[in-house]
Amino acid sequence: MKTIEFHILQNFPPSNLNRDDSGAPKDCDFGGYRRQRISSQCLKRSVRQSDVFREQMTDRLGIRTKRAPEAVAGLLVGLGHSETQAKALAAEFYEALYKIDDDGKTRYLLYVGPEELQRAADLLHGAEPGTIAAAGQLAELRSNPPAKGVSKKEKADHEKAISEAAKPFAALADQYKKTYPKHVRAVDVALFGRMLADNPAENVDAACQVSHAISVNRMNMEFDYFTAVDDLQPAENAGAGMIGTIGFSSSCFYRFACVDTSQLTRNLGGDAKAAREGVLAFAEAFVQARPSGKQNTFAAHSLPALVMVVMRESGQPVSLVNAFENPVKPGQDESLTSRAVESLSAHYGRLQKMYGLNGQAACVMLDAGGKAAQSLQAAGVETLDSVPDLLGTLKTFLTAKPEPA
Repeated sequence: MKTIEFHILQNFPPSNLNRDDSGAPKDCDFGGYRRQRISSQCLKRSVRQSDVFREQMTDRLGIRTKRAPEAVAGLLVGLGHSETQAKALAAEFYEALYKIDDDGKTRYLLYVGPEELQRAADLLHGAEPGTIAAAGQLAELRSNPPAKGVSKKEKADHEKAISEAAKPFAALADQYKKTYPKHVRAVDVALFGRMLADNPAENVDAACQVSHAISVNRMNMEFDYFTAVDDLQPAENAGAGMIGTIGFSSSCFYRFACVDTSQLTRNLGGDAKAAREGVLAFAEAFVQARPSGKQNTFAAHSLPALVMVVMRESGQPVSLVNAFENPVKPGQDESLTSRAVESLSAHYGRLQKMYGLNGQAACVMLDAGGKAAQSLQAAGVETLDSVPDLLGTLKTFLTAKPEPA
């Protein structure tokens, strides 16, 4: 089992990259101090939506949606069904499979690959003529419920007719579940996993774990008071057209993620090449991707100051977050970021000495000549010149065969 760890230090200017329910930047307590926080869900979505990841994974990307019935209906139209028939077939199938609401959407978000939607469409397209006819009958029954005041018998007869007509779709849903592949083709689904209580056969154990990013420094919440002027406001009215406040903070974040390449390969049906490509695409996207929250307001598009990758042939991943249990403060002649790099490198060196951690480590940093670089080198971390060089080292590790025990 090859395990890859990613350790990143990234300083952001005033921003609100990931908001809580009140609109303020998310935060948490760590080491007895409030820290700014970016959730793991936010970071994973930033990776999935990044240009780098999407360009490299092309058609191997999953879709998170409640509109699977609509998507499958579109595929059925492409297979020759009328739009009315396609919508009825897809609606009844997903009603039997997951239940759908009155708006035709599934009751919760599904995380599926395009091939899974196509599999559902192919199954419906190949259904018996009686099943296809039942879809039209069900659509008619559901759109014409019994009127108020009718007898209990008439209501019961209506419900019985729906139940009878829906039986073929229950059988199709059961067939779909029983024959569900044990792997996926979508790399992001294989990386981040999914859980469906209604169909455990579709569950995918995540191969990638992403931590909540937290600030290495103590969080200081600030508020921007802003006004907006109505351009068509009469000259005699000097008041603002709108007044508001928005919370923000400036922090240097520690970001951590790890990937189990063996699990990723299993999730992709044993496709080791796709797994390697997925790890490399994730690595590049994780370095470059930034949350989109309030970027039109703050334009916080800064890049990491340190990217370190630890590559292990075996063993558990190790987070370096405890390097920042005591909040980092800028020194008289040192920035917050440089002090954070020093704290991380010193902590990594102590862990190496205490536990004798195995693995190959390499990094790139903006300031490669300071005390932090010397500390990392002393801990056996190779310092490279660029992110492409770091990705090249990772690729070499992934393609190399493990040494015999």
